[in-house]
Amino acid sequence: MSGLLELQRDFAAALVGRPSAVAARTVDDAIPATGRVQVYANHFRISLIEALATTFPVTHALVGEAFFAQAARSFVLRQPPRDPRLYCYGADFPNALKALPDLAGHAYLPCVAALEWAMNEAYHAEDAPAFSAADIADPAAVAALTLRLHPSARRLDTPWPVSEIWQVHQPEAPSVESIDLKQGGEQLLIWRSGIDVCWRKLGAAEAALLDAAQAGRPLTDAVAAATAAGPLDFAASFAWCLEGGVFRRPE
Repeated sequence: MSGLLELQRDFAAALVGRPSAVAARTVDDAIPATGRVQVYANHFRISLIEALATTFPVTHALVGEAFFAQAARSFVLRQPPRDPRLYCYGADFPNALKALPDLAGHAYLPCVAALEWAMNEAYHAEDAPAFSAADIADPAAVAALTLRLHPSARRLDTPWPVSEIWQVHQPEAPSVESIDLKQGGEQLLIWRSGIDVCWRKLGAAEAALLDAAQAGRPLTDAVAAATAAGPLDFAASFAWCLEGGVFRRPE
């Protein structure tokens, strides 16, 4: 192993709580070597905790500063970033929240975080031309089309009403006294239309339609899968998909 690579690995280990190796190779100054390394480690952790709070603002609001900071710090130490783009950091944070032993009345928290991560991914996803009504040359041939979802599109199935929880924590949202957590789960589509991140609750049939389309099945087959899952108004569902830019234009 090269000296530089070994030093880099020691420094990376110091950032997540193992400073001894790199401190031994650090020059003392007014601040002792261990303290100087700790300055970098503290800045590293604080920056990542703040990045997670930015990506998961509703999750942060639901549990408060102290709880979120503790959960985020634990995550940072166990899963430091492997990509220099901060917006890519936090993909496994919802799963990390599931493993916390003290969620108590916040069992829905990982699903709220999953919604926020899907929104983050949708916002930063690659762009692609959206399929629109203007792209339909022959309406009779629509059934034979194979339409994939836009690269920004994400599907989320959750046992909790997470979209309602998310909504009441938005600026200028009307005051809501409580949300009935027993009302059941949601099937959601999250995607980007232009520069705006959108989301929509789906019925069982719409969810099956979009899942089948994303799997590469022609619309004829996707509709069959959808109607097997429940009642489907295909014309209405297809219309909002076209208007919202849910599908990617075939190349």
